[in-house]
Amino acid sequence: MSALVTNPCNFCGHQQAEKYLTLTDLRLNLPGSWNLMKCENCGLLFLDPQPCWQELSAHYPKEYHAYLRKDSKSTSFLREFGLRNRVKAVLSRATVQKGRILDVGCATGDFLHAFQSASGWDVIGLEIVPEAAAEAKAKGIAIIEKDLEEANLADNSFDVITLWDVLEHMPDPAKALHLCHNLLKPGGMLVLKCPDPSGREASIFQESWIGYESPQHLFGFPRSVLVNKIEGIGFTQLSTAQTGSDYAAFFVSLSHWLNRRGRISLSKFIIRAAHKPLGRITAGILVRPIRWIGITSSCTYYCQKPH
Repeated sequence: MSALVTNPCNFCGHQQAEKYLTLTDLRLNLPGSWNLMKCENCGLLFLDPQPCWQELSAHYPKEYHAYLRKDSKSTSFLREFGLRNRVKAVLSRATVQKGRILDVGCATGDFLHAFQSASGWDVIGLEIVPEAAAEAKAKGIAIIEKDLEEANLADNSFDVITLWDVLEHMPDPAKALHLCHNLLKPGGMLVLKCPDPSGREASIFQESWIGYESPQHLFGFPRSVLVNKIEGIGFTQLSTAQTGSDYAAFFVSLSHWLNRRGRISLSKFIIRAAHKPLGRITAGILVRPIRWIGITSSCTYYCQKPH
């Protein structure tokens, strides 16, 4: 049943949406619930009303930023392996051999550091979390501690722009996509990675799926909805790759799903195991056959600005 929403759809401006799910804070278990709505025109998913920063700030404590925790020696190789694959995927699709890359929401700069080491490109990161920005700067990365709208970057100045699991946190993703289009040089590439609510993992876990992660994730982008928007902005030669999320994420969603069904002890065991070195390695092994049978959670989009 559709209803008039507080804010028009960010992608198409439509004001009618239907309630899709009722979400709670899965990560911190803080009180509150949020309505995830589905635009009846374009299919975009969004929280309505959209939480303001005063409400959201309690759900972003310092320990939320998992990338500030140091990997153990036994799991750092998994992270490094993922970074190498990410770098190779971008370089293999770039239209220039050496250029300039912007990573929006670059965290501690691990991707940019790996990218610069492998390519020799000029790298710039945007990061608004001071602790993360400081770690990135310590790696020699040029960091602007502002968000995309306030960074005052020049149009047509980047060969590649990346947003790794960032767009869903932004209060105005449509504006962010337009800004990226303007900042790219003709022939430049935008790379987005987002949770995919149209993937099988989301359909299995429903409101327990970590990809919804309310209220931090303000939007959900089913693959076809985001593709339509990207093409409407003017990107061409778009390709997508469906992937799994972090190797422990499937089991975190499973834990929340079990907890909702009263299997509290088993849920707690899985959460504890998934965050220990041996558990993370085991999760990385066990999740492979799950991905092989098509249970995916994220989608990466490679989009080119026309020459």
